[in-house]
Amino acid sequence: MTPRPGNSARRGAAVRLVQAGVTDVGRVRATNQDDYGSVGGLHVLADGMGGHRGGEVASAEAVSATLTGFVDHTRLGLAMAVLGANRAILERAAGDPHVSGMGTTICAIAVVTAEDGGGALAVANVGDSRVYRYTDSRLEQVSHDHSLVADLVRAGELSAEEAARHPQRNILTRALGIEADLVVDTWELVPVVDDRYLLCSDGLVNELDDPQIAEILESHADPEAAAVALVREAVDAGGHDNVTVVVVDVVDAPVPDLGADGLGLPAVRPERLPAAGLPASGSFDSAPAWRAVVFAVALAGLLGVVVGAIGIYARSGWFVGLQDDSVAVFRGRPSGILWFDPTLAERADLHLLDLADVDRSMVIDAIEVDSLEEARRVVGQLAQRAR
Repeated sequence: MTPRPGNSARRGAAVRLVQAGVTDVGRVRATNQDDYGSVGGLHVLADGMGGHRGGEVASAEAVSATLTGFVDHTRLGLAMAVLGANRAILERAAGDPHVSGMGTTICAIAVVTAEDGGGALAVANVGDSRVYRYTDSRLEQVSHDHSLVADLVRAGELSAEEAARHPQRNILTRALGIEADLVVDTWELVPVVDDRYLLCSDGLVNELDDPQIAEILESHADPEAAAVALVREAVDAGGHDNVTVVVVDVVDAPVPDLGADGLGLPAVRPERLPAAGLPASGSFDSAPAWRAVVFAVALAGLLGVVVGAIGIYARSGWFVGLQDDSVAVFRGRPSGILWFDPTLAERADLHLLDLADVDRSMVIDAIEVDSLEEARRVVGQLAQRAR
């Protein structure tokens, strides 16, 4: 891929993107809970989570609702489409006990009208699915991971290398389908011809590091060839999770001012639904006492719903891990969520030292699955490969 010169775009040209997406279930999961989709200048990717079919329903709902809800082609309009998708998932889960507690990450990139009236690119994300920009042979992450370890890295308490090996690296601090008052991170970027954007689920970055990703993006000029190569390499490297990528190339755009600060990555702009109908600040002081009581009851009810939703999500997962140096099946999330700790479901007659080296590492980190049946199938596969 050639460095961006900026001279292949027509001055005043409209922003035009070409894209290709690829997904693979990987080598461990029985189902693919990732989803992606595109319409016009909008490209969306989601990585679902939740027991049984909840994850795949959540990711499909997120992609569909974002694509259909993107009617205001601005950065804020993209954020509102994602917030609408969050509402759609919450409503779907409330009406269907089979997908109760489902959630999903999401990331998106779209051609939008900038605040100055020109063409721009908007990026949005919630969770740990990522958006990268590859420009001038340099790979840079645009989005911010909303995870426990990412927060610790940003706080300076963990290095990037420590975060990559941290046992709690899969714990998200933000996702669609978990809370109504969701915050969506957004960015508005200057489109430049020959820039390449990558949307990906964590199944890619858990297997390939940034230099490997950059090398593949550099060596394949065609976006479909690049997408295929990225997924193939991630699966070959282990394929412990579903792997999904969308490669998006800027093929036409107005000639930018190469000296403008806007060509760098801008600061994140969080967006949430406006608190319509709430009284202005300070108005509670003179309100009747019963209003304060109603507010307190409503708040307590909301907290109860949130805690209940977290509890449902925490107990909806399954994983294969360790119990006293033996392989075992657990219900819940590997590191627990709040006070909801995983519980032992059954113990296998398989010692850690009997496992192959790569399987031993996987079990130590915990192999998350969607059901007890899938967990038993994983244990059977581990036993077949044991020494």
